[in-house]
Amino acid sequence: MMRRMGRARIVISAITLSILCSGCSAVANHDNTDSGLAYIETLEYENALESFNKAIEAGEDDGLLYRGLGIAYMKLGRYEEAKEALLKSLESSNGIISSMDFDTNYYLADCYSSLGDYESAENTYNAILNLHPNDKDAYYLRGVARLKEGNHDDAYADFMKSISLDSRDIDTLVMIYKALADYGYEEEGLAILQDAMDNADQYMSNYEKGQISYYLGNNAEAQNYLEQARSERDTEKAPVVLLLGLTAQKQGDYNYAVSVYKSFLENDSEHADIYNQLGLCQIQMGDYEGAAESFDAGIALNDSSITQTLQLNKITAYEYKGDFATAKSLMEQYIQSYPDDADAAREYVFLSTR
Repeated sequence: MMRRMGRARIVISAITLSILCSGCSAVANHDNTDSGLAYIETLEYENALESFNKAIEAGEDDGLLYRGLGIAYMKLGRYEEAKEALLKSLESSNGIISSMDFDTNYYLADCYSSLGDYESAENTYNAILNLHPNDKDAYYLRGVARLKEGNHDDAYADFMKSISLDSRDIDTLVMIYKALADYGYEEEGLAILQDAMDNADQYMSNYEKGQISYYLGNNAEAQNYLEQARSERDTEKAPVVLLLGLTAQKQGDYNYAVSVYKSFLENDSEHADIYNQLGLCQIQMGDYEGAAESFDAGIALNDSSITQTLQLNKITAYEYKGDFATAKSLMEQYIQSYPDDADAAREYVFLSTR
């Protein structure tokens, strides 16, 4: 039975597809490119490929269409083809480096990492930093690439440089902690978080304090800070609610977590990640039908950053329920959308025997 109930991935794009699409207005003919980008937004990657190939035939803007083509290939797990398309996008530049070129380089570096070519990923971040020497995100991402290469010391130096450029960016601190923990250096990551907490100043919000406390394992403190943040008028509530629920989940208090999630969603139902966590809690409580409904509600929002996870977790709910026929049918659909997921392919073989 599928035990993986969640998936995290670093998102490295600095410019969203919607912004990219708005940049197409300067091109006289970009109908096929626009169509391809729209298909990416709705996760219809094969249709996107077809549109971008039509754009090539129609002579549309190479920079835009090959960038979109590369993204579509990446979404399908076809990283070699993605790499070639992204390189063609960059080669089409008129020599003036644009913000889109920088963002395409981020995609290219991510593509290299997916291919296991961490040296090329590092070199791509080097190119970004040569032109933008104070790009804290590039330092962080180069650090991750270096960790994957086994180069801990240089990776750590990159992380420290990223922090020095914006020590108040708690989200980056947390990502650095996670990267170090993933590669066996959790104590270093915890030390970074503890230093931030020890030096917390008036600018650190209750949510940020709760965030750090959560990863330090100080659950009671985290819950206290997050409850305060939830009652603050000007605080964005969704990330607070998500972390507050996760704090309860970590302590096994699924009833409280479900209450937190449901009360929030009653007033703001546009958060697929919160539907996902609600569904995971419901699975733990044995409410498999309710979990499937929660995952469905999240999927309906078409949030590409978590749709894949929601689909996997919905399959898990049906497996726990013992409805293997539905789980198998859903897995067939999932594999069509994500053919590069080897774990899912193996799970499908298991489901086929039930």
